[in-house]
Amino acid sequence: MKHFLFIIFLLTLIFSCKDKHPNKPKVVSAATAIKSISTVDGNTPTAEEQLIKFDSKYSFETFKAKLFTGKTASPDFTNNEFASDKEYVKFITDGCNKNAINFGGHFTIIQRSCGAMYEHIFIVDRITGKIYTDIRPYDGHYGYLYKRDSYLLIANSNSFQDDSLKYYSNLSDKPELFIWKGNNFHPLN
Repeated sequence: MKHFLFIIFLLTLIFSCKDKHPNKPKVVSAATAIKSISTVDGNTPTAEEQLIKFDSKYSFETFKAKLFTGKTASPDFTNNEFASDKEYVKFITDGCNKNAINFGGHFTIIQRSCGAMYEHIFIVDRITGKIYTDIRPYDGHYGYLYKRDSYLLIANSNSFQDDSLKYYSNLSDKPELFIWKGNNFHPLN
């Protein structure tokens, strides 16, 4: 039964990575956007690519988190439906060993590609060891941006053209903001 659940979990990962393009906001002309930004490779956007201004009233500083400085807990697989799956346990354990606290003051986010350049995330509370697997954003996204001292997560962060987080490509998914509350993410925009 546990192997069946793991197969269902894997199939969910694979088939949830769909190419989704919601209604796009107003596009900024490349000429206007280029005054303050160029694409990552330093070239101007192509005729097909336009830059869209990303305005948000939220920032990482808006949702500051106090950093935990105690001894970090290992992942706790007690009551975890995938605890008997050796690959899952290794993936989560290795992810915690490779990554210190990297989100929300006391969490470790572990990212896993689900193909087609999309990624899913898993979160481990480094105070209790609790593992969060069924969390928003549910579908795979095009990269995630987060900070160790903030509860804010930006999904589709690979859409941004540079570190200013002001413009993203119309050829990518729109960046989405989420805030961690309790035991799950909640959308902000």
